[in-house]
Parts: sequence; C-alpha cells; structure tokens
Amino acid sequence: MLIQIQKRLRSCARSNRGTAAVEFAILAPLLIIIYWGLADLAIGMTANRKAAHLTATMGDLVAQSESVTTDNVNDIFELGSSLLKPFPAGTKLQIRISSVTRDSVTQIIKKDWDQRRNWQGTGDVDVSGLTTDQLPVGESLIITEVVYDFTPPIAQFLPVNTTFKKKAFHHPRSGSYIPLK
Repeated sequence: MLIQIQKRLRSCARSNRGTAAVEFAILAPLLIIIYWGLADLAIGMTANRKAAHLTATMGDLVAQSESVTTDNVNDIFELGSSLLKPFPAGTKLQIRISSVTRDSVTQIIKKDWDQRRNWQGTGDVDVSGLTTDQLPVGESLIITEVVYDFTPPIAQFLPVNTTFKKKAFHHPRSGSYIPLK
C-alpha cells in the first residue's frame, strides 16, 4: 500500500499537465492590472496635454487682439471648454486670464485686469517670478492660468484625483497693452 502511494506521488510530481493553466491563473490578474494602469496613465497624459494646449491657445487668442471685451473673454472660455473634449469641463475646469504691466516709473508689476471662470484660487495673479527680461518696463503681459481636476477611470474603484495646473505667458502682438472694454 505504501509503495502504491509513493508511485502515485512520483507520477503526479513528474506530470506537467495543467502547469500552463496555473501559471496563467497567477499572472493574468497582474497583467490585467498593469494594462489598466497603463491605459489610465495614457488617458491622464492626454488630459494633461489638453490642459496645457488650451492654456496656451486661450492666452494666444487674447494676445492677438487689440482689445477685448468681457463677451470676447467669455467666448474664449467656451472655446477652452471645447478644447478639453472628450474630458468633462464644467466646474472641474478653472480659468483665469490676466493682464499685468510693469510700471515705467516704479518698475512694480501691477494687475491691469483679470477675468475668471470657476476660479477658486487666490485673488491676485502671482507675478513674483517675473523678471525684467520677461516683462520689460512699460510693457504688459497676458497670463493665462488653468487648473483642471482630472478624475481617471480607475476612480470608479479607487479614490484617485489629479489636479493639473498650467500657466502660459504671452506678449501682446498688436501693441504694448490690451485693454479690457
């Protein structure tokens, strides 16, 4: 009896049937998780790229103008929402477009005007890092800021949220200053 049990154990140990199925059962969940993670990463990178693109585009549209009105800026905000598609904009997209000028006498940078949509950030535009090379004396600069709260598809299962913050600088093309009328 003991000899028969030993023979059966040896034959099971030599058998390779089912090895591939066991290996697949071990590796498949890991490969699926890696695939989902890479898909979410690609979607997140696309959303980040779109946020950067819409920041630059909106600032460039203002910089091309000789003057802007509140209605013009609202149209540019709508364009920004459409540039973000297929990602949802709504309240997840915060936009601020500002014009700042370096005073020719005091050389202090002051805000000329700003327009906002869903903006929840600070009250004034941050100009602390601007140098005289970026903003010469007596000239203005258009600063476009975008904050986008991106929720990846995996957030259906895990509490994940990413915030993309973008800032673009544009010099007026048609003069030294773009007034808001």
